[in-house]
Amino acid sequence: MILSLLQPLTTASEINDNIAHLETNYDYKATITRNVLYPKGGTIDVGDTIFTKITTAIPFHLITLMSLDHESTIKGSHEVQLVVDAGGLWNRVFPLESKQLFDLTGTELAVIDKPYQIKLNEITTFIAQVEEETGIRADQYTIEVIPNIEGTISYAGKTESIPELGSLVFQLANDELILLSEKSFNTVAPFVSTEILTNTFNFFGSSLSLSHVRVISSILSILTFLSVIYLYTILMVSRKKSSSTQVDKINKKYGNRIIPVSQKINSDEKTMITLQSFKSIIQIADEKELPIFYHRIHQDGSALYFITDGDYLYKYETVKLTIARSTEEILDGDEAYAKG
Repeated sequence: MILSLLQPLTTASEINDNIAHLETNYDYKATITRNVLYPKGGTIDVGDTIFTKITTAIPFHLITLMSLDHESTIKGSHEVQLVVDAGGLWNRVFPLESKQLFDLTGTELAVIDKPYQIKLNEITTFIAQVEEETGIRADQYTIEVIPNIEGTISYAGKTESIPELGSLVFQLANDELILLSEKSFNTVAPFVSTEILTNTFNFFGSSLSLSHVRVISSILSILTFLSVIYLYTILMVSRKKSSSTQVDKINKKYGNRIIPVSQKINSDEKTMITLQSFKSIIQIADEKELPIFYHRIHQDGSALYFITDGDYLYKYETVKLTIARSTEEILDGDEAYAKG
């Protein structure tokens, strides 16, 4: 019963029905003028640091691929932008393309696969002009390529939003352009469904749902409770009957000879003789032609029968809740004793 109440009726289990793996890669180079280091100039492979005085542009190829476990459809648009930020003092957005729509179906999908170019000489010229006109020069600038993408992934009647793509970020300071971000990014968009499992309970070798176990346990608990109440009631009634049977039978049989009184016996100046049976009270009353008085002791259910004869007081007290002999034996017994 307790175990079935402590456990939940059901357990929710999450299942990945389909997972979309989104991978974004930036492959960039630098277009430089002829210089001592690179006499021929042209477009070359560079590392994380680019010298701005000899660099005119940064061409890059942006590839965003989506791999899915099951065939799905993606719809939406993307727009690649270049954002120049002057340390929070100002920023300017330069679009690298107009908004492009896509509607693709499959398991291996190219969301973006295009070449772009950062015109670095135009960017540095713009920054210099702002500094000259405003008189404000930032300690450093950031140049960020942001592929804004909006769209959805649809699978089996479910729809998930396409996650944001990672940005390519450079820091511009002291005639150097330094890469701050990663060049590769991975994102996961799972299609999750929830399966509701009904918890079971092993009941004498049979597997039953917790709801059934709770109903059965509740019924058994109620029956057990009612049985206890019934047995307790029977016991209390039985005890009550056992404690009152002797008094009731005596009063019923000899009621016309018994005088009930409400006060206790004042036995201080009398010699008290205790009798063992009610029959002895009857015998003495008959012999001496005296009345029998009766006083009910409410605390324990017993009663006191007595006869007063001058300085003598004969009394018989019924047994309490526990009766060692049957009522008939007490009524009809002939054994008696007296003690003063």
